[in-house]
Amino acid sequence: MVAANMKAQPEHSLLLRWLILTGLIAFALIVSWNEGIISLLFSVDQSKICWVIALAYLLVTLHCARRIYILSLQTNLSMQVENIVKNEAKLDLAIDDKKVAINSNITLPDCFMAEYIRDLHYRYTNKNNPEEFGSASDLINVYESRLKGPQEIGWFVSDMMLKLGLLGTIIGFIFMLGSVANITDFDVSGMQKILKHMSNGMGTALYTTLTGLSCSILSAMQYHMLDRHADELIELTRHLTQVHVIPKITGH
Repeated sequence: MVAANMKAQPEHSLLLRWLILTGLIAFALIVSWNEGIISLLFSVDQSKICWVIALAYLLVTLHCARRIYILSLQTNLSMQVENIVKNEAKLDLAIDDKKVAINSNITLPDCFMAEYIRDLHYRYTNKNNPEEFGSASDLINVYESRLKGPQEIGWFVSDMMLKLGLLGTIIGFIFMLGSVANITDFDVSGMQKILKHMSNGMGTALYTTLTGLSCSILSAMQYHMLDRHADELIELTRHLTQVHVIPKITGH
């Protein structure tokens, strides 16, 4: 089912979906800028936490773009490996300078799936009992960790942006309470200054919370897209090796 779903997708489908999402976000930012929302956000925020969150979101987006391209390229190359393996009745693997050759005349593209097949071949040739070959399930877990590990920093930063927004909320309320604590008299001009300080504190609290929540949600959407596609690639690799690679190598 996973293999069929990935085949039905166009080339670089992950990259295309991410570009659509990024385009919608960019459009929303342009509209917000024209409406003066973004300039108001940064001018009202006395804590400057919104600047920190915005910079963190920009860095996360650049990191996500790099991972999106790499994973999308790996998926395309892995699907080429899948087509090659399925069209061969028997697999005679040869490893030459980290290149994987099949039946002495076909070289697999250098990708995630080819590396996994190469390591399976190493494990197969070093086992005395061929029946043990199919029971080595820990190898795919190593490759899954290698594939999804770089996304962990993105999830961490996404969580930190949310916490920074909450920190801005606390700082904003501190500004509000500080203005009330400094009351010495209740004349009109004094109350106007106090109300102005209170509104600035409330603006800091609300805008930092809004920025933290928005950036955290948008970055989490991107990394969820990455992790979901990585899971599909892992399942495709597991299915191909269990159904087509191992039986053709062992002859079972």
